[in-house]
Amino acid sequence: MTAFLDIVDHGSIMQEILLHPAWHGEIRGLEAEKKLREKKTPYLYLLRAGEKISKEETDYYVTFLLPDFSIKHQPFIIRETSGEWSYEQGGSGGPYIEGSIDDVLHEIMHCDREQCVPLPKIQ
Repeated sequence: MTAFLDIVDHGSIMQEILLHPAWHGEIRGLEAEKKLREKKTPYLYLLRAGEKISKEETDYYVTFLLPDFSIKHQPFIIRETSGEWSYEQGGSGGPYIEGSIDDVLHEIMHCDREQCVPLPKIQ
């Protein structure tokens, strides 16, 4: 996580993601799957690092359980410029001046907002 902390400004959407209860850091997809395996809560999710890190654009994954309990790894990109941020994953959303990652995760996961359940890193 050191690379993330070196780049991210405090108060940014990217900092918010790093402090999110579902943030699991730089873990591989297989490790994310192990954390969700045997769970029985549709749309239980964790956030993890993607491949690219910069001040303006960072890749992430939301790994989550579908209603049939299969696991999906959904990549998305956060772009931040001039106090605004947007996301991209097939489609795009934003720009947002206010709002949090929790305001858009359900769109990224293709579910209703109240269905999203974060998997805390410490259990």
